[in-house]
Amino acid sequence: MKLINELGKKVVSLYLSLTKVDISSENRLYDFYLIFGQKDESKSPWLTKIWKSDFEPYLNTLINGSEYAKETALRVTKYNSEIRISKKDKKEFIYNTEIKLGRLRWNYKSHDKWTMPNNTDYYFQNFELWTPIWTICEKRQISPDIFITISNECHNKNIGEVQFGYFMVVAVAKNLNIDSKPILKELSERVNSRATILKTRKWNKTENVGNWTFVNCIEYTFSNGIYKGKNLHSF
Repeated sequence: MKLINELGKKVVSLYLSLTKVDISSENRLYDFYLIFGQKDESKSPWLTKIWKSDFEPYLNTLINGSEYAKETALRVTKYNSEIRISKKDKKEFIYNTEIKLGRLRWNYKSHDKWTMPNNTDYYFQNFELWTPIWTICEKRQISPDIFITISNECHNKNIGEVQFGYFMVVAVAKNLNIDSKPILKELSERVNSRATILKTRKWNKTENVGNWTFVNCIEYTFSNGIYKGKNLHSF
């Protein structure tokens, strides 16, 4: 009987080792989306009305697929913008002062705080979402279930003519068993994205795929240099 019990323990141990999903930052697999938003600034995702109608419902569906949904947190950078006059040459210029938004969670109160009623009184720079919050990921040395960034491409003086108004990255861990493709497809169609691209990636692995190069982990995916090593706005 003792021999049977020991054998049973070994079988269970082997099963757990074979079925355990590696969620370390090195090996976890993701559905990795790049969404290139349209140029119309009145359709920007950081505008309160657009966010609530066109983005939040779809992203909420993704987030609710994680057991850590209530541990979702946001980082957002936006500025107060005002016109000032240079003392030297008396010319007008835009002066931006960063707004301290405090702790942001995935709820209506935080959405109202970080989004903006228009594109004139404020300047939005970037949005970042972690499920669970980055401090949990750091403490447990795991990568997030869901990671999303949105960057404003409209006022980058170094890119010439803007071809897409915002650049959005969405990463959904495959072991969540969320069918993210129809959700992101419907989102892309609703916002009339200029392009949406999907591939499978590991969180912390450099990749070269055809003309695409991802030199950093998913957390640091930017629009510049990822296609043929050049700025995407030039194509």
